[in-house]
Amino acid sequence: MSKQKVVILAYGEGGHKKEMSLLFQHLIDSNLTFISLGPSALHQGVEHYTLGDVRHKQNRIKSISMAMYGAMKAIVTTLKVCRQYRVSGIISTGPGIAILPSLLLRLQGKKVVFIETFCRFYTRSFTGKLMSKLSNEFWVQNKEQLRLYKNARYCGRL
Repeated sequence: MSKQKVVILAYGEGGHKKEMSLLFQHLIDSNLTFISLGPSALHQGVEHYTLGDVRHKQNRIKSISMAMYGAMKAIVTTLKVCRQYRVSGIISTGPGIAILPSLLLRLQGKKVVFIETFCRFYTRSFTGKLMSKLSNEFWVQNKEQLRLYKNARYCGRL
């Protein structure tokens, strides 16, 4: 039996999820099938796998344990999705929650697309710094970002 071909949509909380939701509205009528990876479900009808936060916003000690647990869960969940489906690639709006799934898929020869958050104009995010080197396509939503990332493509606001 042939596995279903899917594209993974990876995102974090708040603005990252909002950006992915805006992107999904453009993609919903395509012939693609999506799986979401994030803290909460993206859209009714899209199969979702939960990934939690990888850092504590107030406590660095808790961040260490959260990062280790989050990293393991991201790896296991991504491998589980890859075993169940024929994953063709991943699209992410960040944050760091998307790094490990993107790395695993890139190592398997899958396409990785990263979209830097629209709240950035003159500085690079930690995730953006890594994903600009890891991704096949790196998109920015603000023209000012083109000066910060050599391989970036301007896509406009989602």
